[in-house]
Amino acid sequence: MMAVTAILLINVSCAQGRAADDGSKWAVVNVSDAFMRSEPRYMSDCVSQTRMGTLVQVLERKGYWVRIKTPEPYEGWVNELALAPTRELGPEEQKASKLYGSTLCPMSRKEAQKYLKARKYIVMAERAVVEDGLGSGSDNVVTTLLKGNIVLADGAADKYGVKIMLPDGRKGSVDKFSVKEFEGWAEQEAAESGADKAGDIVSLARCYLGVPYLWGGMSPGHFDCSGLSGFCYFMNGILLPRDASLQVKCGVEVPFEQMQAGDLVFFGDSSVGHVAICIGEHKIIHASQLVRINSLLPGEKDYYGRNILHIRRIIGHLSDGELKAIPIKDSPCYF
Repeated sequence: MMAVTAILLINVSCAQGRAADDGSKWAVVNVSDAFMRSEPRYMSDCVSQTRMGTLVQVLERKGYWVRIKTPEPYEGWVNELALAPTRELGPEEQKASKLYGSTLCPMSRKEAQKYLKARKYIVMAERAVVEDGLGSGSDNVVTTLLKGNIVLADGAADKYGVKIMLPDGRKGSVDKFSVKEFEGWAEQEAAESGADKAGDIVSLARCYLGVPYLWGGMSPGHFDCSGLSGFCYFMNGILLPRDASLQVKCGVEVPFEQMQAGDLVFFGDSSVGHVAICIGEHKIIHASQLVRINSLLPGEKDYYGRNILHIRRIIGHLSDGELKAIPIKDSPCYF
């Protein structure tokens, strides 16, 4: 678990970068969903995920593994080619380092700030194919994007769609209906609140009914319990801490009788071990074995009887709580 001070530190760290460089190193996620592992090896546990376009801090390197810190914040190891920018290694460098092809070339804080200020799009479709702009067909596919990915803008729309650039510099176009301008989207989401915001969060969560549970998952098709709540809030303009044990520190406590759609329900014995999203009428949607809906009312056929520790209302209370939920538009890790 991350200490409470960690969130304050990452926010201060990002904010300070607007004024000065402090020697820290940064990179941008360059794959649709990067699996973060507990140790620098493929056989270690997946502890979380991070998505294309996310600015991350580079903390440590071991061979071709890189330990990163994400905006939530969360730490884990990813393969260096999941990040950008990279450069090609020459023959002698490959022989000396026993690394082959490309290697990560991290950015300074000043360079990272330039990336944050650049015009971007956020992917709203569940899946979007990037084509090279020369036509349609599988031979021209550059890569595939997932909902929540962030890409750089590379000019105006044309007959093939919106022109974009990936973090590593590859260019192409995507269907114009699959993306939104990132800054405008974040401003629009920040302006929406109350029942409309709650309804959007619930509607998105319902899109993933039946998706199998994956420890560490927090992207479409890969969810653990706090990954589902965090992703659904993120896609509605709100950045939550990564784990349920930290999400419970956001917002305000509400009694069971006053629970509303969009509230987060936390379960456990003496400590928080699970989180769900209330969808109204004392029902929840959550990633538990798979993403499913259950009732919190005893006697109903889909009753979920795990002990409720807390019910927290975050919508309308972003500035409340021991930890603050952050509007994406106000996050120094995204703007």
